[in-house]
Amino acid sequence: MEKSLKSEKQSLKSDAVSSFLFHDRVVVDTDFSVVQSLHDRGWFGTVVKQKLELSLCEALYLLERGKIVVFDVVKKPLTVTGFIRKARLVDLRFPTRFKVYSDIRSRGYITKEALKFGADFSVYERGTNPQESHSKWLLFAVSSDDSFNWREFSAMNRVAHSVKKELLVGILDAHADVTYYSIAWQRP
Repeated sequence: MEKSLKSEKQSLKSDAVSSFLFHDRVVVDTDFSVVQSLHDRGWFGTVVKQKLELSLCEALYLLERGKIVVFDVVKKPLTVTGFIRKARLVDLRFPTRFKVYSDIRSRGYITKEALKFGADFSVYERGTNPQESHSKWLLFAVSSDDSFNWREFSAMNRVAHSVKKELLVGILDAHADVTYYSIAWQRP
């Protein structure tokens, strides 16, 4: 509870960059040097027409750290709790996806959305520049309460293999700890 209140106060820091929530994205539309700096410091988001488009996970990660302030459609600043509530309306798996995203990001890995690959995230090796190399892993975020059958598991593995990436499954347990399993494709 104390951490949550602290996070919400941090999200309203005066030196934070203003951004706006648009359904499943958060857009930073300010001086381009600020946009470029925010992007380049941690490879957050995608620069589109001199604006920075952040995924919901990227935006919450930056919001919790006081780097951005997110405004809703009526230009009201969102607290961390308010942002999570709105993100869940777009993505029911958001809490699990965010915890896994935040955990792997805090371990020093560049992590990007990987919807185009059919996964939750693509993950780059530490120290890698995403503009100069490809990601190493496709990461699927799951809760320990989730279940999936062998066909779904095989589909995850096939997707990763078909795009020449390693499969990584991040499992969020009931204590909010994430355990990662790397799964390799073996031909008999």
